[in-house]
Amino acid sequence: MSLQFRKLVKHRSPDDDDEEEGTTTAEHQRPQGQELIAETRTNVTETGRVNQKLRTRQALLDAARELVGEGASPTLAEVAEHAMISKTTAYRYFASAEALIEEVFFDQDFPTVEDVLESTGDDPTARVLAVEEAINDTLLSHESAMRMIVRNALDRGLAAEDDVPTRVGRRQDLIAAALEPLEGALEPSVHVRLRHALALVIGPEAIIAARDICGLSPDETRSVTRWAAEALLVRALTPADSRKPRRSTKRA
Repeated sequence: MSLQFRKLVKHRSPDDDDEEEGTTTAEHQRPQGQELIAETRTNVTETGRVNQKLRTRQALLDAARELVGEGASPTLAEVAEHAMISKTTAYRYFASAEALIEEVFFDQDFPTVEDVLESTGDDPTARVLAVEEAINDTLLSHESAMRMIVRNALDRGLAAEDDVPTRVGRRQDLIAAALEPLEGALEPSVHVRLRHALALVIGPEAIIAARDICGLSPDETRSVTRWAAEALLVRALTPADSRKPRRSTKRA
């Protein structure tokens, strides 16, 4: 090797390698940390926006309730003015004053966790069936209001240019409360799946499917939704091993 070439080659100690490696790792960690901070900020911002939109929706409902309580038959513009919200914003949440007022009356009769579960006890089946009965009975007794609310949600969903909440998910709190005794008794994923599955048979979608698609009477609808809720609960509580199909012991 020539002397000139040797001069061009620098001697590198292990410390030099570690130092360079450390620098490279730090350089990689910095952007990742910045991305994590940015993602957290984005999630917080999005949550704040959704909460603000829910507050706006609730302000319109409260204003309509106050005006109706005073004996008025307000227009959507009058409700918006009373709530100190622009008319344009109000129309992003409700298609008409009728849809808003229907929801006001519906809210007044919708069951609460305390009403349904305060004296029900801790038996999961009794709690789930109590919630199913309270919600689906209320929906059937206010069927026209229920359909108006669903129609408004569909109309607003089609017209919305952003993520304005079109449904408040009233059933969710009741279903979650009914399933509280099962926390720890079920796998977390099964617990969540059961809560979501019950929302499919407790609520307006189940009522509309039973009435319009299946052609059932109100009494038949109640029987089917109750059976479905109980079946989902039994399925969730049955151990996976006992659900495996048994092989036939018969010989050909």
